[in-house]
Amino acid sequence: MDKRYENYCMADPVFFEAPGRSDNGASGTDFAVSGRAVPEGWRQHRGDMWLELHPLGEHMLEQGWKVHASGTAENAERMIETVWDYCVPRRYGFKFLSSRHAFLGQNGKYAPRGASGKLITIYPRNEAELTDVLTGLSALLEGEPGPYILSDARYEAGPLYVRYGGFRKREILLESGDVVPAMQRPDGELVPDIRRPVFEVPEWVTPPGILKKSIEARTVASNDTFPYHILKPLHFSNGGGIYVAKRLSDGLQVVLKEARPHAGLDAEAADAVTRLLRERDTLVKLSGVPGIPQFHEHFTAWDHHFLAIEHFEGERLSSKEAQTYPLLGADADDEQKAAYTQWAVDICRQVETLLGEIHERGVVYGDLHPHNVLVLEDGRAVLVDFETSSFDAEGFQQAMAAPGFAAPREYRGTRVDSYAMAILRLWLFMPLVPMLTLDRDKVHDLIDAMEENFPVPAEYVEAIRAGLGKHVPRTKAVQAGIGRPPVRIQGEATDWPRLLDSMAAAIKASATPEREDRLFPGDVRQFSHVGETFAFGAAGVLYALRESGYEIPEGADDWLLSAVERSSINQPGFFDGLHGVAHTLERIGRKDDALRLIERIDPALDQLTNPNLFGGLSGIGLNLLHFADVTGDSAMSGRATQLAKRVAESIAGGTFPRAAGTRSGAELGLVRKSKGPAGLMHGWSGPALLMLRMYEHTNDSSWLDLAFTASHLDLDRCVVSSFNTLNVDEGWRLNPYIETGAAGIAIVGSELLRHRADDRLLDALTSARNTCAGGFFVQPSLWNGRVGQMAALQHITGPTDADTAQVTRRHLERLSWHQLGLHGNVVFPGFQLMRISMDYATGNAGILLGLKSSLSGTANFLPFLRQAHQES
Repeated sequence: MDKRYENYCMADPVFFEAPGRSDNGASGTDFAVSGRAVPEGWRQHRGDMWLELHPLGEHMLEQGWKVHASGTAENAERMIETVWDYCVPRRYGFKFLSSRHAFLGQNGKYAPRGASGKLITIYPRNEAELTDVLTGLSALLEGEPGPYILSDARYEAGPLYVRYGGFRKREILLESGDVVPAMQRPDGELVPDIRRPVFEVPEWVTPPGILKKSIEARTVASNDTFPYHILKPLHFSNGGGIYVAKRLSDGLQVVLKEARPHAGLDAEAADAVTRLLRERDTLVKLSGVPGIPQFHEHFTAWDHHFLAIEHFEGERLSSKEAQTYPLLGADADDEQKAAYTQWAVDICRQVETLLGEIHERGVVYGDLHPHNVLVLEDGRAVLVDFETSSFDAEGFQQAMAAPGFAAPREYRGTRVDSYAMAILRLWLFMPLVPMLTLDRDKVHDLIDAMEENFPVPAEYVEAIRAGLGKHVPRTKAVQAGIGRPPVRIQGEATDWPRLLDSMAAAIKASATPEREDRLFPGDVRQFSHVGETFAFGAAGVLYALRESGYEIPEGADDWLLSAVERSSINQPGFFDGLHGVAHTLERIGRKDDALRLIERIDPALDQLTNPNLFGGLSGIGLNLLHFADVTGDSAMSGRATQLAKRVAESIAGGTFPRAAGTRSGAELGLVRKSKGPAGLMHGWSGPALLMLRMYEHTNDSSWLDLAFTASHLDLDRCVVSSFNTLNVDEGWRLNPYIETGAAGIAIVGSELLRHRADDRLLDALTSARNTCAGGFFVQPSLWNGRVGQMAALQHITGPTDADTAQVTRRHLERLSWHQLGLHGNVVFPGFQLMRISMDYATGNAGILLGLKSSLSGTANFLPFLRQAHQES
């Protein structure tokens, strides 16, 4: 699970939203200083998180040494007021986090480490102003605590930090197709201004004298002797790291937990150190309980706190379940289901026994979920991570919990653990419980699905219901309109036309044309990409509506064009940039606007090297071939050929550039490293598709040769699981899906096999059919969920295949597991299942298009594919 998503759940109970976005004084979380009148002669701008003030008529530098002030929940308002009162008379521009939500979003446990700690930013215009800000404010803010800002150099011992970087928003397009913040070298060249959690000074910049000691202190190694040797990292967060380590004094192997002061805040603003000390005290109190880690020692180094505890050699319950869960295969038999049920019931018995012993010692565990249960080699279950535990067995309330496992706020003390135990029992058979964040009544559908698919004992089901409670309080999302869908999926009796109409109506009802950042609510990646893109923004939603036979909302095309004009840089990619927007504009009847857009972004193509489909040369090349067909323009075809030749060179070399800002499995806190991109969107299957279309366009067999070569490069990354399913081995998980998994590889492979036999690809597609026919998928979405697997299966086998028809019926029936209602229309949860998404890649729009494709065969669920029944 990508924990970053939780930051985008604070501001809105239904949709993903930027932290602090919904405040605007209405929610009561704004800092009072945010409501101050704008000083005379100043201008103010309020964004999603920051409130900026700049003096009128004063020139703001493009880049330079900026000063950051770090603070805590307790002193944030006081510090902002101090900075305001200091900067306004001196006419120094500054910005600050405008609300408590924004502050928690910036400093939460899974906030980006490169930006963490920054409460206020001040923009000095020269060295004299920098000196004045540092010396003057450090005196006023002396003694104020705050988290260490990892990207900056600290000025003396106070809460002020300094970093060289951009002041104004400037961006640069990289060879990979990514757009990143930029700053300018002395020769005028723009270079990336990447915000990493390390202090760096550009090679052309000479630091001012006032920063000499600060920079030396930042770069000189500490003389502290660290008493442990780190063997491997297990997890990183804004609050610190978790490591397997060996004690130097005696060789004892331990788990070492690190906590940064004032960082990694939970919902109650408790920091990582507070939670680490809580865990220390809890483990001392639970000493001697089998299945609970033994406490070894607590110490500090470099101002960080460390806790050394017993190391259990085991596997997380979440990983164990993923390897053995019978429904992951295409055809689980009764014997497999019975064996799994017996194991799951035994695990729950062990965990419940552990909870009972914890409660007998007067402790509430407080954070029961599958990542905190380890299964040892001998089958024993143990509990880890006691940082949210409490000695208040009657009044304890949760401030941090895994999605779906969080008890209602009305539940207190040990009842919190009883609720989580009930959810764990359910999760082992229906691991869709993050949906309960939206609607806890969905638990009844999941219990029914569990009983239909597994031979669970009656007393087991009763234990779930007892742990939940008779009258479970409603969620905020239900109060905001989430509820039962108006059209239920009921097998053969489902009214599919009405259901699709309802989904389309939900999409249109969610439109926010008054907002400039996005037209439709979607995935959190909408906030790092822009709101007009195909994958996560308006272009993909409008494409899905039109391709599914629905009218687009009035004015949506004008919004899309306006969004393009507001873009600060021409990001050319298909799914993350302007080529995807152009494709949609042509599909919705704005061909002239689309052609102008393609002409405008053409110069940017010469610097791209990334061959992928998502944002690179393959997606752009395919789109140019599309426009060559639409317009009959040979220049479009020629440009596509130029790009295809560059992609061919990449295939021959077999290497991808690393996209800026991407995070591997290890960087997401997982143990094993990713092996690089694979699959349709980010791997070699996208280039294979371009090569195939070039072959069909020219009848030159050398393009087809390259298509098979590229497809085989993706097959090199694939493995066949114990369920006889084909998956991409990402190092930390096996991926079956369209975006970066086996289904996307198989989609392109099936089209290749229409032109030439290939034994390796044919064998892979046999296993890929099982992949797409699996019985369980966590997400409902097109790119990474059940609907995509259903659509891919039909594309691979053809819609008339009898086995495919039977599996399709099962997919359609089990889609009910994810189905929800919103204001009387049908919706589905997006990625991570915690909020509703309307976008193409993760939400309602893609699911609508995938269903339309699967039910009627009259819609292309992905651009540039042939219809499943269409012969070349």
